[in-house]
Parts: sequence; C-alpha cells; structure tokens
Amino acid sequence: MFRAVVIGLALCHVTTASSQDANPYIEVIDLYRQGLEEAALKRLAGLRSDEIAGWRDALFAAMASKSRAESERAAATMRGAVMLHTARAFWAFERNNNGEFRFHLTFAQAYVDKLAALDRRAPFVRTWRLLVLALLQEGRSLVAADQFARRAHDPGGDSPELLLALGATEEMAWWIRREEDGDPGVRGDLKDAERHYRQALIVDPTFTEARVRLGRVLTLREDAEGMKILGQIDQSADAPYQYLARLFEGDVLEKHGDNAQAERQYSAAITLLPTAQAAHVALAHLRHARGARSEAAQDIRSSAGARDVPDTSDPWFWYGRGTAWRGPGYLEQLLIMIRL
Repeated sequence: MFRAVVIGLALCHVTTASSQDANPYIEVIDLYRQGLEEAALKRLAGLRSDEIAGWRDALFAAMASKSRAESERAAATMRGAVMLHTARAFWAFERNNNGEFRFHLTFAQAYVDKLAALDRRAPFVRTWRLLVLALLQEGRSLVAADQFARRAHDPGGDSPELLLALGATEEMAWWIRREEDGDPGVRGDLKDAERHYRQALIVDPTFTEARVRLGRVLTLREDAEGMKILGQIDQSADAPYQYLARLFEGDVLEKHGDNAQAERQYSAAITLLPTAQAAHVALAHLRHARGARSEAAQDIRSSAGARDVPDTSDPWFWYGRGTAWRGPGYLEQLLIMIRL
C-alpha cells in the first residue's frame, strides 16, 4: 500500500510538471532515480523511439557544455538513463523480446560510451559493465556475454572482476558443450579461462573466487596444479568457497579411484554447508557405487529433508552461472550512484 501511494504521488507530480512543458524523458529518468522503477518503466514504454533519440542527443550536447555545472547535471542524468534503459532491456530479455532488449541496451551502451570517454575507469562505467555480464550469464546468453565482454575490454588493463567474468564465460561454454551436449554458441576454451583467472589473481592475489575457479579449470584439464590451488582455500576463506573447493577435490579424487579420500572431502563440504545439496548427492553417488546403499539413501534423505532451503542456495548452483550471483551487489552499487 505504501508503495502504491508513493507511486501515485510521484505520478501526480510528473503530470503537473508535464503541463508546464517539462521534459517527459527527464521525468521518467528521475522517477527511476527516486526508486519508482515500475512507474518509470511503464512511462518509458509510452515514449516514442524518435523522441528518446532526440532527448538523448540533447543530453549529449549538454554534457559537452563549457558550463561545468550543466555538464555534471547532464552526466548525472545520463547515469540514471543508463540504469533505466538497462532495467527495461532485461525486462524484455526475460520475456524473450530480443528486439526491445537490444534497443534499450544500445541506448544504455551509448550513454556509457559517452561517460567512459570522460573516464573509462569510472566506478559507474566499470560496475555497469559487470552488471550486464552477470545478467547475461544468469540467462546463459553466452554469445551476447562474449560479444559484450570484448567491447568492455580495457586495453589499459581490466579489473579483476571483469577478468573473472571473461573466464567464467569460457568455462560455462565448455561445460554446456561438454557436459550438457549443448551448443552455447561460444567455443569455450579452458585454457582461455585459466589465462583470465591467472590475470585476475595477478591484479588481486586475494581474489578467492578467481582462485577457486582457477583450481577447478586446472582439474578439469587434469593438471595436478589444480589440487594444490584448491588446497589453498582454507578456513580463512568464506564458507561457500571452502565448500566448492572440497566438492571439487572430492570429484578429482573419485575420478582417480581414491574413494575413501573423496568421501572425506564430500563430508567436509557437508559440514561446511549442511543444507547444500550437491555434496550430499555426490556423497550418495559414491557410497551407492561401492555398495553402501542404505548410507546413500540416508544422504539423499538428508538433502531432501531440509525445509525452506531453495535449490539456488547451493554454491554449486551459482557456480554454474558464472558471475550471476554478483549481479544484485552490482545493481545495489549502481542504484546508490544514481540516487536523487
């Protein structure tokens, strides 16, 4: 009810302003910057594309003004426009409306390009690119993610987070092609994934997620260094990273026939996150294979018996979707940057 009242008041304000020849596009952007996303997206859908293009060009001209105050106001409005068009683009993406998705993402990209011309390493510019990659990976749209990442590449040096996303795209494509027998549209090269993860760790040696992923791709390539790197993920790391490291170690050990040690690693993962399902399933599979069927059944019951625990809470679920889990954090940062 409170949300509805706020939206109603905001719309009344906009209607009044419009009667005074205010710019309806700026009003829609400001609605979004105030946190009224639903109202803003509805109003945006009512504007003609040629009108939006004209108002965009006016913002470009204002940002090029010799007046610093006018230029800064235009840049702030453009950052709001980026987020407005991005929200509409992914609203369309979720509904498989590729035409509208590309239309709005192109508008957002044009604004970002102008902002990047002033400072290509500005936090807003870099974080927006990371958000788009996270959302594309969540939707497993890897061709678009690969193309977008190539455009986002900074010849002067990429951030460790972008390098992580680049590697994750390659790793996801490899997995889909190899394990799911699908065609992600991207070749998926684990050597390229390894290169990106190593570069991320050069930039930031404390980047635990890059270290976990590096260990994983090395084990998938049957490189002994992978187990050494996974072994570096100890109690100092957050529990989800420890969980994944133990899960991946167990997988390698099981493939090599060391079932006793594999069982210990799977059990260690379960101790870290008792309600996560992947380790329970892996342990059940291992025990069933060696004939311990009652124990295997208990493992499955333990996993299935957890209540109010969504499947998506398992780190393995999010691991398979690249950097998607980072998306909400990126979005929150960007919304803070544009807030009125």
